[in-house]
Amino acid sequence: MRRLPALTLLLILAAATAFAGRRSVATAASFTPPAEPGVIYTVVDFPRDSGKAQAAIVNVSWGLASRRVVVAAPYRGICSQTTPSGFVLKLRHPRPDVVPLTITTTGTIVRGPYQGDVPLELLSPCYKLVS
Repeated sequence: MRRLPALTLLLILAAATAFAGRRSVATAASFTPPAEPGVIYTVVDFPRDSGKAQAAIVNVSWGLASRRVVVAAPYRGICSQTTPSGFVLKLRHPRPDVVPLTITTTGTIVRGPYQGDVPLELLSPCYKLVS
């Protein structure tokens, strides 16, 4: 009879661990662009579930403007199962102002946001450009 409570506790812990692994965690980054026009890049890796790339949701808040983008993950091929794979978010900074930018995503922000040259991740076939 003593093994029954231990088995019950083990099942509860296993269920809690499985539930915690499926929770989506958002990462965020803030950036204040320089007072010059240009292009802002952010490199994001797709979230993973059981080793497969999943769609990422990106929320961009920039001053009074906001935007929500859903980026589909590759559903077959080598990029759906290997890491790293993701996308590069491209935002145009048209005016010489210093309005703060905040990006929140269900994926993992690898680099950025930053204003400057095109990131080298775009040379990989497992990254795509999203604008």
